[in-house]
Amino acid sequence: MTPPGERTLGQFVADEKIVEWLAAQIADNHRASSRGASAVAKQHRLPMVCSTCTATKACCSSYVLVRLYEGLVVAAELARTGRDTPELRDQLRARAELMEATPVADWFTPCLFLDGAQRCTVYTVRPTTCAQLYVYTPPELCNARSSEIKSYTPREEVAAANALEETFRERLSLRKKVGRRYFGVLPRMVLVSLEAWDRTDFRDYLRQLPWRTDEEWGAAVAGRA
Repeated sequence: MTPPGERTLGQFVADEKIVEWLAAQIADNHRASSRGASAVAKQHRLPMVCSTCTATKACCSSYVLVRLYEGLVVAAELARTGRDTPELRDQLRARAELMEATPVADWFTPCLFLDGAQRCTVYTVRPTTCAQLYVYTPPELCNARSSEIKSYTPREEVAAANALEETFRERLSLRKKVGRRYFGVLPRMVLVSLEAWDRTDFRDYLRQLPWRTDEEWGAAVAGRA
């Protein structure tokens, strides 16, 4: 085993089994979202249309914000399956820059990880934002981005995902940044993780990145930035 002070991020998460631990926690949260959405459907006698949807996947064109640990799990899968290439990193960077310059409400672009057959190529390690999205209205409304969409609100699951972020930060010895979180658009979080993967100074690298404040993200979501 490499001495602690000389380990790259990839070596650290392998030695400490960080990815396995995160994947298990994320999967538990996914299951909780599924149970919660099903309970709401049953209670209010609403159809759960996501399980039978055959429409163009509007949900996979959404503006997806994730925590750094979710990007790390996706990055680990890409590295494991040999998909971490210079071309992919260029695509991630371009997509991240475009998303960060676009108001959330104006974004409607197929996810970089969606293939030509409308299938998610990172489905087993997809972020909680994706796994928590359940709707009870016709798929056509999703593609029209209608205000009539009825969806599940995963309050407890979001709280659990945020709590996991804190534990993840502690396990990686990442100091908490006052007023800021290790949080961003999906392609940026995956790219950051890949770029940190082979660095022994990954903690310093991650800390110095220009993370937005919660207020800045709130403004972006509201279309003010």
